[in-house]
Amino acid sequence: MTLAFLNVASHLARLAKLEPERAAIHVPCRRVNSEVDTPDDYVSLTFRELHEASDAIAHGLVSAGIGRGTRTAMMVPPGLDFFTLTFAMFKVGAVPVLVDPGMGIKNLGTCLAEAEPEAFIGIPRAHFARRVLGWAKRTVRITVNVGRARFFCQHSLHRLRDNSLSLGPFAGPEVAAEDTAAILFTSGSTGIAKGVVYTHGIFAAQVEMLKATYGIEPGEVDLCTFPLFALFGPALGMTCVVPDMDPTRPAKIDPRKVVKQIRQFGATNLFGSPAVVHRLGEYGVESGVKLPTLRRVISAGAPVPARAIEALAKMLPETTQVYTPYGATEALPVANIGSLEILGETRSLTDQGRGVCVGKPVEGMQVSVIPITDSVVPEWDESTCLLPGQIGEFVVRGPVVTKRYHNRPEQTRLAKIRDAATGETLHRMGDVGYLDEQGRMWYCGRKSHRVETPSGTLFTEMVEGVFNTVPGVFRTALVSVVRAGTTHPVVCVELEPPPIGIRGRREWLSMVSSLREQAKRSEVTLGLEIFLCHDGFPVDVRHNAKIFRERLAVWADRTLGPAWNPVPDAQALQRVDLSEKTQ
Repeated sequence: MTLAFLNVASHLARLAKLEPERAAIHVPCRRVNSEVDTPDDYVSLTFRELHEASDAIAHGLVSAGIGRGTRTAMMVPPGLDFFTLTFAMFKVGAVPVLVDPGMGIKNLGTCLAEAEPEAFIGIPRAHFARRVLGWAKRTVRITVNVGRARFFCQHSLHRLRDNSLSLGPFAGPEVAAEDTAAILFTSGSTGIAKGVVYTHGIFAAQVEMLKATYGIEPGEVDLCTFPLFALFGPALGMTCVVPDMDPTRPAKIDPRKVVKQIRQFGATNLFGSPAVVHRLGEYGVESGVKLPTLRRVISAGAPVPARAIEALAKMLPETTQVYTPYGATEALPVANIGSLEILGETRSLTDQGRGVCVGKPVEGMQVSVIPITDSVVPEWDESTCLLPGQIGEFVVRGPVVTKRYHNRPEQTRLAKIRDAATGETLHRMGDVGYLDEQGRMWYCGRKSHRVETPSGTLFTEMVEGVFNTVPGVFRTALVSVVRAGTTHPVVCVELEPPPIGIRGRREWLSMVSSLREQAKRSEVTLGLEIFLCHDGFPVDVRHNAKIFRERLAVWADRTLGPAWNPVPDAQALQRVDLSEKTQ
């Protein structure tokens, strides 16, 4: 990556010069009406207009005291202001702090206090919460309201822009690869939410990796249901269509609106969480709708059930795949796999308890597997790496690997490994799995979710993959309950709604019988007998797909009651070594 394109905003300047009148963003003026076939009204910006608007805002930000290195909390929903403001922030070299608004008031306050922002830019509702709840009051010295009115803030975004329109192009500072570009908070789905420090070099590498991995070409149209990924659209030369949805609740998306927006603009790219894939595929089965313009669908955030992929694939052209990249906020992308390989090969192995195949590492990324430990690994030692088929923790290195968390030195020590020979920082994914003989990664679950019983260790994705195939089961979750110092595995079950699912106790008892029979069909589930029916699993706010197994474990413990204490069968469970089963 050349110095000229280290800043993501530089791609916008290039497109504004090469294709000034091509649309960069389409935002619906009001709710999309899926009941009629007539096109909906949108407000749009061309690449030239987006570039000029973000230049004006960049001038305005500098006049307000927001410049290079200024940490700035941003609470702005997807729309024109979100895009123009974010590109303006990159242009001035400020450091946007992005936190999921759906993570809850308490967690939001904790994250903002930890980030120590000097400026706060948000919609009126965000500023109201900031004032009432005292978010980051110790450090915030500059406030900007998104809108024309100041709303008790020092500045309004529109006035900053309007007052700077005559100033012309903005000459921003040059940035270095190691300069901080943004702080992106994790969803906190498997622990505390942590601020991941992104550099300009990492963003630049991500743009190039996404372009190369998925063959994205300028002129494409992207409907992205995840706001942070949507920012890559203009950088990749794609026109971005903002979906009519609540971005904090992707599982509630209206698939009819998605279909209409795809059709109206001829979208070629769709990015969505597994919850979006499930909803859209489910609608496709019911309606028979086809989406012939899509060249690819990308889904990330959690493993995507094969049946959801299969349903969505029926809506697409034969040459169009559903891709499920693997990675994390700390390192993305790491690996990639498409629906042809999943449905044609790896799905059957997942059903047998082998874990979920997430594909081969993308070009530029290296993946190793080390023994599972909850301790710090300060220095990289190649000799500790496990052989293909042996389950351990994934460790990755490459140009998109972040080096630290903001103000979290202990979490940084636990997650990072230094390679003294190369000076590189490696990231421990916190996920367990193995590499097969073809170099593919097989995800077996989160390290923190493993269940260590007297008879061996069980891994969530391996166990759940077996039970998720039982008719009437929507998804399952392996958790543990401790009695008298002994850990017992318990499988929580979320059922499909009637008429697919069950209606009463008698049917549930029949379902338990089916689950116990299923347990006998795989050595990874032999001896599992305790199943609990749950009305609806708690899931993360970002993707509505990652299961909060910690909460389910508390629920299972309470549901079973203090008197429950089965006698464990020491021969029922065996530790699984897949070294000879990956051909």
